[in-house]
Amino acid sequence: MKILIVKYLPSGDTSNTLTLLNHFKQKMNKEHEITETDLIETPPPFFNQTSMKAYKMRNYGGLTLNNELAESIKQMDIYTEQFMNTDWIVLVTPMHNFSLPGIVKLYFDAIMQNGKTFKYEDGKQIGLMTQKKFTALYTSMGSYKGEYGFMDNLKTILKIELDFMGIKDYQFIHAATGNESLLDLQLTRAKEAIEAL
Repeated sequence: MKILIVKYLPSGDTSNTLTLLNHFKQKMNKEHEITETDLIETPPPFFNQTSMKAYKMRNYGGLTLNNELAESIKQMDIYTEQFMNTDWIVLVTPMHNFSLPGIVKLYFDAIMQNGKTFKYEDGKQIGLMTQKKFTALYTSMGSYKGEYGFMDNLKTILKIELDFMGIKDYQFIHAATGNESLLDLQLTRAKEAIEAL
């Protein structure tokens, strides 16, 4: 199985999210082919006027791009092809301000491409990534359950985008790390969920 780990770990070696990733890799069968993409080392680009023009021309207009336009979406295409050629995508990230960190949202903006990860047919949108498995390993300072569940917009946004691309096999493994007295318990529970995969 080809596994793609997409990680954003701005706290580096002190990251609680890194603890979850290390546990995942420790438990993973060595026979799997694992690729890691570090969004800090190679950040996904945001759309500007040139890259948006290129994307619309090619992915909606079916036109061939000149070198300048093709170059403007080259990194987006690299990420998209990597995503498409993977069996299991594992996103590793903290939650920022109740949602996806901006750089992670940029990643999804890059790989959600018409004609590649989804398409329109007879006026209907069709997800093309139906054979993919997706897992999010994430941490947040707070624990957002029950009446506070609406504050976990990371999970909400990801569900929408994964459904849109046709991915139905997904899991979310979370640890709330803001309460020092409960930190070990939270990480242990998340590790157990990882092992259950």
